[in-house]
Amino acid sequence: MITIIFAVIGVSLQKKAVLELMQSEAKSLAQSITFVISKSLLIDDDSSIIDFNKQYIKKADKVKNVIISKSNEKDYFIIRKESWEHKQEISETFTKMQKKTPISSMVHSPFLNEEVFHYVYPMEISGITWGWLHISLDLKKYYEKLEHLYAQYLVLFFSFTFLAFVISFYIARTFVRPIVELNKTVSQVSSDNLDVIKVDNVSNDEVGELTKAFNSMISQLSTSQKSLKKYQADLEKRVQERTADLEKANKSLNEKSEQLEELNKNLDTKVKKEIEKRKEQEQMLLQQSRLAAMGEMVGNIAHQWRQPLNALGIIIQNIDLSYKIGKLNEEFMKKSIDESLDLTTMMSKTIDDFRNFFIPNKKKENFLLHESLNSSLELIGSTFKNYNISVKRDIDKGLEVFGFPNEFAQALLNILSNAKDALIEKRVAKPEVCVKLKKHEDMGKIFISDNAGGIDEEVMLKIFEPYFTTKEQGKGTGIGLYMSKMIIEQNMKGKIYAKNIDKGVSFIIEIPLKQKDEEKLLN
Repeated sequence: MITIIFAVIGVSLQKKAVLELMQSEAKSLAQSITFVISKSLLIDDDSSIIDFNKQYIKKADKVKNVIISKSNEKDYFIIRKESWEHKQEISETFTKMQKKTPISSMVHSPFLNEEVFHYVYPMEISGITWGWLHISLDLKKYYEKLEHLYAQYLVLFFSFTFLAFVISFYIARTFVRPIVELNKTVSQVSSDNLDVIKVDNVSNDEVGELTKAFNSMISQLSTSQKSLKKYQADLEKRVQERTADLEKANKSLNEKSEQLEELNKNLDTKVKKEIEKRKEQEQMLLQQSRLAAMGEMVGNIAHQWRQPLNALGIIIQNIDLSYKIGKLNEEFMKKSIDESLDLTTMMSKTIDDFRNFFIPNKKKENFLLHESLNSSLELIGSTFKNYNISVKRDIDKGLEVFGFPNEFAQALLNILSNAKDALIEKRVAKPEVCVKLKKHEDMGKIFISDNAGGIDEEVMLKIFEPYFTTKEQGKGTGIGLYMSKMIIEQNMKGKIYAKNIDKGVSFIIEIPLKQKDEEKLLN
């Protein structure tokens, strides 16, 4: 192994030395050629450059060809011993070697169709790079040196191998024979009778010491063997006793298994009952949520109808007054009837809007977030206006999602109603609700914020729990935010959470956006 490592390192160093010698030789040739043709480069005399290099190559046996590459990278003169040619481009392998400093490498030359040592030298005259000089050197002597080097190391390897064999044979005959005898005796240790096993002819060297230790070990093993046989007999008796105990325990275990199986059957029945009970509770929560929503709906309808009802009353009073003073004519009557019909039509539309709003969607569908958000704001707009609550909007359009639009609008209405109740309860001087809808990566984010002073951190942890409310008894059910969370997170696969801001609290809703077909193809 040492010989091989030495050979590998030696060959590597020798190869490096040979390559450095070739690089030094190529550098000298390149400097000489550059010095001679410098004047021709300055006056752009291509014929003089070509003639000199042809003559130079004929005299230099190692030089296979020379390439003059001008700095414009469009004129390349490939010069051989007998011919030359002009090209506008050469192999990319050569152009990559054209650096500000000399560079060399063993490459395959497409012009010579063989492996060469290629050296590239930047031709600088008065600090200006006029081009690059490519010199390809023959590798014949390089390979001859390597073959000679390999032969030397091969002879050295076989010499060391033979010497190691002779030394090993001598050591084996002198030192290993007693160990072989000891090994033969060791192989008999597996026999039952250890009393007859013993190594004779004990020497005074290290092997003798090992032999004495072995004889002592055999003696101890023999004593241990006798004790082991006695323990074995006792163990067999104990195993029989333990087997009987185990059979008894198995019988008891089988009885327990039967009892456990019966208990599992009863547990399965209890689980089914609990699931049915949970479904009933969820249905009850849903019904309570709908009833609470209907209560909100009635209040919002009252606010929506108050203004048209007042206007309708004024129209009736005007008709009565006109009749009493004798100014009730056909034109006035027709105008009053048209205005009354417009008001009743608007009130009827309000009923339709609220009715459609609270009809649950049977199937999921694609819908725009801004439409659902604007729909909720319009339904509660009259209530906000009645309590002088201003609404600031910053809503991006065109964000499409997949889900239940009516249920989602109900969830938004619950959050807006909570903001309204908080502003009324705390009697904020300038009540305000900010609604923002923005796109964040592949999510649509809705921010509903108020300036009602925020929520205590302990209360914040419980606001989405069912039946939890901070309102007075009879004013809140405690299921609005819980149902909103269920709609957003279970039905819409989104997320809802709340956090305190400077002047109040902000509810954040994140809903996954529907990807467009082009985005799906890209992914």
